[in-house]
Parts: sequence; C-alpha cells; structure tokens
Amino acid sequence: MTEWNFNISPSEEAPKFQSNFPCSVREPISEGDMMEVLLVDADSKKGFPNLALMKLSTWYKQQGHTIDLIKGIPTTKPLEQYDKVLISCIFYQNREQVLDYASQFDNVQIGGSGFDYNIVLDQDIEHIMPDYSLYNLDYSIGFTSRGCIRNCGFCVVPEKEGFIRDNAPISEFHYPEHKKIILLDNNFQASPKWRENIEYLIEHDLKVNFNQGLDIRILDYDFASQLAQTKYYNWTFKRKGLHFAFDDLRYEKQVWTGIDLLENVGVNLKDVLFYVLIGYNTTEEEDLYRINSLYERGVRPYVMPYNQCKSKLTRWVNRLYYQFIPWSEYNK
Repeated sequence: MTEWNFNISPSEEAPKFQSNFPCSVREPISEGDMMEVLLVDADSKKGFPNLALMKLSTWYKQQGHTIDLIKGIPTTKPLEQYDKVLISCIFYQNREQVLDYASQFDNVQIGGSGFDYNIVLDQDIEHIMPDYSLYNLDYSIGFTSRGCIRNCGFCVVPEKEGFIRDNAPISEFHYPEHKKIILLDNNFQASPKWRENIEYLIEHDLKVNFNQGLDIRILDYDFASQLAQTKYYNWTFKRKGLHFAFDDLRYEKQVWTGIDLLENVGVNLKDVLFYVLIGYNTTEEEDLYRINSLYERGVRPYVMPYNQCKSKLTRWVNRLYYQFIPWSEYNK
C-alpha cells in the first residue's frame, strides 16, 4: 500500500505532550523496574504495519519490558494500567483525535509525521531488527535509503527527510526466514547502493514490493535490466506489480521512453501501474490526457487526489470504470 506524502504543515499549536520517542540509553533494570508499555498505531490499516512501533517493540523487549499494541485510536482509556504509552500518528488528519486520547495518560509520548516532522528514532533504535511478531508478519519491511533527489511541492519528504542518502543494508531488517520484503524508500533508484540492494533481492530470491514506487525519469537500461530479474509484487504480494508516477506533463517524453524500456527488458506492462496526481497544478483536460494516454500505452493509471480532494475522476479511474464507460458519459 503506497502512502502518498502530501505536504501538509502541522498545527502551530504547541503540543501538551512530550514530543519525542525514547532515547537508547540502556541502564540495567531490576525486576521491579520492568514496565508495561502500550504502543498505539493511530493510523492502522488492515494488514499494513507501523515500522517505528515494531522497532520500539524490539528495543523495549530487549530491556525486559512487556509490550501491548492497540490498532487505531480507541474512544476510551484501556482498563489496564500502563507505565508508558507511545503513540504513532502518521497522518495529520488524525492528530486532534490522537491528542484527545493522549490526554488520558500521565506518561505518554507521541511521534510520527502527522504530529511532528522532526521527531526521529534514536539511531540505536532506528537500526534495530523490527519486531515482526507485533503484527504477525510473514514479510520484512524497511528503508535502504532515506530522502529523495526530487523537490516536489506536494511532497513532505524533502522537508521531513532531506536529500537522498544511504540508510541501511537490506540484511539489517530482513528476517532470514522471510521470503517477502517491502521496501519503503522514497526513491529506491537514486539510492547510492541500489545495485547492492537489487543483487541482495535476486541472490536471496525475495519477492519485493517497492512500496513508494520507482522513478520513471531516471530509469535506464542498467537499472531496468536488473529490475526485470527481481520478483516484484504489489504490497499484498497477491499479484505482480511495479509502480511509477506521471504527475506532470513536463516529463511526458521520459514516461513513454521508460515504458518502452521496461517492455524491452521483459517487463509485462500489465504489471505496471502509474500514479496520476490530480488537484494540484493541472487541469481536468490535462488529467484526462495523462490517464487516457497511459491506458492506451498498455499500463494502468491510478489517480492520487491531492489533499484528498474529491473528484468523480478518482472513482472513474480507480474503480476501472474507464475501461467500460467514456468519461463524458460517466461525468453526467
């Protein structure tokens, strides 16, 4: 599942709660110091885990503490008493509800881009093997790189993470028994070590989901030929899939060149999907041109509405109605 990183600024109101997740200072703990820790995944969607909470779970368990997880934002405080409550809020629209829930606790910390862009895990926790048992996962998940080479006005990544840089080898977060992996890199191709990462995927025969999509503008034969050797899938691993973006007509030529290149190296275009951003800086006519052109070229368009703007165009495309009903008729 791709989470589109729209640039929505957090509220200027100063939060009432401690706004950083714990550091990694490791002090010996006696049996009496053991804590009951509650992790709250405020943005939980069926099947998709919170990576930061999985890392925090590993760290606290290594210290001998007990972990509980709540998915979603409850309306009432849990009956059990917890020594510490950690809440992750990724989406800004959940922020106020998270603040209301957090006000019920004395020892609570909130993190996540929906709360504060500047909050990051301590490096000892950032580079720890995630606790995949927290969500009963049969796949691994992580970032090989952070940041991006782009500076798109609709995207939070430049402000939140900065320019592209290496983050971790896949082996750091790949649980050896897992044969599937989700990579969360914002621009995997631009990673300084993309080649080593691709080779790892091929060598370990892993099914991979490039969750945030790949960059059609820098696709070349070298990368495409390596990509074609991987087992690329959608995030549920139920069907094959590669994801790119066609957000601006200014790089239309690069889109068609990239699609030709994918086809030439053996990628089935039926497995290729393009995100189409609407409601940002384009007209409906331009949106329709991109959508129809992609469909005619043999790849699937998928509309991403900026700031969740409501549009019949989104339903027409994402529910595949465009394959059966012309827009002029559907729009009536």
